Amino acid sequence: MVLVTGSWKLALAGLAVSLAIFGVLYFTVIQPDNNAANSAIKSGERQAQQALNQAQKQLSKASSQAGAAGSQASKSLSQASKLTACVAAAGTDVSKVQSCEAKYGQ
Repeated sequence: MVLVTGSWKLALAGLAVSLAIFGVLYFTVIQPDNNAANSAIKSGERQAQQALNQAQKQLSKASSQAGAAGSQASKSLSQASKLTACVAAAGTDVSKVQSCEAKYGQ
């Protein structure tokens, strides 16, 4: 909506009020949700890395007994590690995350 008036003071006052409303909305709604999403992503990355480390330890213990199956498990674990590292490096860039999935996903 465009309000046409002859007073530039009224136009500046309207701009100031609009900016104030945007500021309140940004700092009370948008920024906390964005921070929560980022912390959830980081938490998920940490959990995935811990699971991969645990799997690597178990695989190294069982590698002498497993033979060919151990080789396949090692390959899958390597791919999962590369995918996790790629997603962590991509951060919140959706196109980079999709590229990681296409390259390392199964």
